[in-house]
Amino acid sequence: MNVQEQLNALVPSPAAIVGLVEKLVQGIWPRSDAERKALFARLGFTSGASWDDAVPASPLAHYSLSTKQPGEISSSWTSYNGRFMSVSMQLYTSMTTNNPVTRQGFEDFVRQFTTLYGDAATPWHDPIVQACVWNVNGRRVVLRFFNIQHSGVMLSVEDAGLATAAEAEAKRLSVHAHWNDSEEAVSPFVLPRLGAAKR
Repeated sequence: MNVQEQLNALVPSPAAIVGLVEKLVQGIWPRSDAERKALFARLGFTSGASWDDAVPASPLAHYSLSTKQPGEISSSWTSYNGRFMSVSMQLYTSMTTNNPVTRQGFEDFVRQFTTLYGDAATPWHDPIVQACVWNVNGRRVVLRFFNIQHSGVMLSVEDAGLATAAEAEAKRLSVHAHWNDSEEAVSPFVLPRLGAAKR
């Protein structure tokens, strides 16, 4: 398959998705649900059902999303503490590793976003999941190429401030806390020997 055939196999076209990203990056990020709904209406997005269990409650909420783009896309949007945080799209997914069409899509996105927004940061040096990040107008455009048992491209546009706050909270909650918050982290079943001095 030559490059032109690969480009023809990319549905939706990278240019169409880049156009959506440009619209998500422009202007002021929605600060209310009414503003989010207005943005979705302008972009032709339709919000779907929540992906989260009702219990336990979490500050992060995930919803399915229809972008009205052709092809097989799994899309979603996320809120943090009730505020619209991000849109994500999984594109060009293949059940084969290092699929040439999927890789072509990733490389085309990198080229177009670099033309628009300059060189990307590459904060995660993972050869299996390549990632590029562009910081633009208070947003983060995050592009990943997954290449494990299958290959696929994930593209996200997020409010950088909300995403940073959500990541910090997730990191804080994932730190293993001891049952009694003691610095010693001593088990309640390990009793000090009588007469022993405290160190």
